[in-house]
Parts: sequence; structure tokens; C-alpha cells
Amino acid sequence: MEILLGTVCVCLLVILCVLLWKYISLKRNIRHFSQELEKLKDSDYRQTIKVTDFDKDLVELAVKVNEHTDIQRQLGVEYENSRKQLGTVISGISHDFRTPLTASLGYLQMIEKSGELSDKNAEYLAIAMQKNQYLKALSDEFFELTKIENGKEELDLDAVNLSYLLTETVLEQHSWIADKNIATDFEISDGIMIQADVHCLTRILNNLMSNAQKYTSDSFGVKLKQDGDCVVLCVSNSIADSTSLDVDRVFEPFYRMDARTAGGSGLGLYVVKLLCDRLGWSVGAELNDTVFAVTILI
Repeated sequence: MEILLGTVCVCLLVILCVLLWKYISLKRNIRHFSQELEKLKDSDYRQTIKVTDFDKDLVELAVKVNEHTDIQRQLGVEYENSRKQLGTVISGISHDFRTPLTASLGYLQMIEKSGELSDKNAEYLAIAMQKNQYLKALSDEFFELTKIENGKEELDLDAVNLSYLLTETVLEQHSWIADKNIATDFEISDGIMIQADVHCLTRILNNLMSNAQKYTSDSFGVKLKQDGDCVVLCVSNSIADSTSLDVDRVFEPFYRMDARTAGGSGLGLYVVKLLCDRLGWSVGAELNDTVFAVTILI
């Protein structure tokens, strides 16, 4: 009897050890799966998920996860190729579109300079030139945008005096600020130097100013300061109707605060975001009451 009881105890102990081993192995594989799935967030990670034991269910799970990962990678590659092809097509169309537009605008300017038009025809000509100029500016934006999105523009980083460049850009806004009788608040610290591509930086500043010009109701502000190792650039403006602005969408392509009345293509802040990403800067937007602000951390 004692021998039988001892044998049962030994069997139970063995079973318990086996179950404990299986439990520990399962926990280890779950942790391993979790770690491997976390690594798969990196698009450059190419290792397949492996299991450390031969449990049928775990092996099948690993196979399914690896198959799913391969499909997702292939879809990602196909999407990126399609995006680049579409960008190339749009760039080509924009280029072909700009050529006749430029020629048309040139002929219209020659007619204007001839001075042989009646007042009514001169008015029609002015409207035609305005529309042509708008279309040319739009085609130029699309052409530049496709180059940025496809990464065809090589960055040429150099030391840039941001204080000086920003001050120049702000001074160029004097005309529309005076015409609209806009209240201004400029705080630009002197001598702030950064590493940047001058072309990209100029595009960013011009787009920020253009956006402010379109939507400013009565006040416009620009601030630049050094905050420790970080440079902070903030461009703000009041807006007439804050309810028409979805601040979470301002960096989306073609988004405009009021598509019925706002000019432009809705690409200005989208391009700002793209260029900031390329330069390794962070950009955000916020709305406080009726004041909209874009802040760039360099």
C-alpha cells in the first residue's frame, strides 16, 4: 500500500513538473512573440518569428504570423512603388502643363503692354491673366510637391542664420499687413544659427507667411527663441471664424479652413510638414480661442 501511494505521489510530481515546464515554456514563447512582434514595427526588420519548442499550436501560430508579415511587406512594397509611379506621372503632367501656361501668360502680357484695348477688354484681359497666374502657381506647387514626396530633392545642409532669414521674410509681408491694418507682435531673437537646407527653409517660411496672409483677421505674430538645445519658431494669427477650422487636419493635403472662400491649393502647411520631417524637425498646430499657431521645434 505504501509502495502504491509512493508511486502515485511520484507520478503526480512528474505530471506537475511537466505541467510547470509547459507553463514556463508557454510564458517564454509568449514573451518571445511579443518581442518579435514589436520588432516587426521596423520596416527594415526581416527576421521570421521562431518558437523554442515543438508545440503544434505555437508552431502553427508562428507560421501564420510569418505569412501575414510577408503579405504586409509585399503590400507595402507595392504601395510604395505605386506611390512613386503616381508621383512621377503627376510631376510629368505638371511640367507639361506649365509650359503652355507660361507661353499663354507671356502672350497675355504682350497684349497688355500694347495698350490697344478698350476699357472692357482690358478688364477681361486682367481677369484672364489673374486666372493664368493662379493656374501656373498651382502647377508649380504640384511639381515641387511631387519632388518632395519622392525624395528627389537632395538636402544641402549648411549653417544658416535663422534670425536674419526670418526677419527678411517677415519684412516682406509689410504690404499686406499694412493694407489689412493688422496688429503685429514680432519677437525674433538675434544670432540664432541652425543647420538647414536654405531652399527647404525658405519654402517653409514662405508657406507659413502665405498661410497667415490668407487667414489672418486682425493680428499676426512671429516668435523665434532659443530654448536650451532647441530652437522654437512660432507663427500665429487670429482667424475670423474658429469654428470652421479643424486643427487636427491642417497638415493634410488640400485641406483649407473654408474651401468656399479661401484661396490657394491647400498644400501650404502639408508641404511645411513634409519639409520639416525631411529636416528632422517636429511641427505642430494649435488653436487657442481665435488664435491659430504653428510651432516648429528645430
